[in-house]
Amino acid sequence: MALGECRRLGIEKALVTCYKDNIASARTIQRCGGVLENEIVKDGRAVQRYWIAVE
Repeated sequence: MALGECRRLGIEKALVTCYKDNIASARTIQRCGGVLENEIVKDGRAVQRYWIAVE
């Protein structure tokens, strides 16, 4: 639903994040076209950052 709102607002790319150990979220993001940009550490936990092209 959020990607639909991005589309409506004319946003071309969305940054979506999840904790590295949250495999289900990472797979969902990837199924939606998410491309891993990098991993960062925030508050001692690894966070994966994905870009999704909004069509």
